[in-house]
Amino acid sequence: LEVGDISVLSFGDRVDLIHPFGQPFSHSSGEKALSEFSFEQKTTEWAKLIKSVIQMLADARNSKSVRSRTSSGQQVLQLVFIISDARMQQDRDKVARWCREALHRGQLLVLLVVDSPDPKHSILKLRSVTYPNGKLKIVQYLEDFPFPFYIIMRDLSQLPEIVADTLKQWFELVQHCS
Repeated sequence: LEVGDISVLSFGDRVDLIHPFGQPFSHSSGEKALSEFSFEQKTTEWAKLIKSVIQMLADARNSKSVRSRTSSGQQVLQLVFIISDARMQQDRDKVARWCREALHRGQLLVLLVVDSPDPKHSILKLRSVTYPNGKLKIVQYLEDFPFPFYIIMRDLSQLPEIVADTLKQWFELVQHCS
């Protein structure tokens, strides 16, 4: 098992590369990356984000440095953490298809949902409205959620622990499947 490169993106109505693969991720580059986040974009183009992530990971997988580090036949698995409030108004079916495509390519997308600390405003209380065949349908927001792997966080101070636990489970899964 080898841990490779890290990259950081910001996203909303557009996707911006903040820290590319292939560059060391240090304290100073982490500070610089964090300073690039504005949290001011009003919408998230989820399908565009997932499509961009899939392509970026494919490019990284096919890069010369990754090919030189992996022996022939050795599978490269890639893990992505997406941190968001998970509010999604666009086509959930399209996002779900892109999530399945990522998984098919060995790219595990884990959505870390930053939820409201106030239970009245929690994502768990949200409802989603659709009109299949012209009839009103109201369901729990997460009932048809397109991300198969997500974690709901109400306290951001738990982020390091949640990421560490997720990484531990990821490594166990990779070792078990090897």
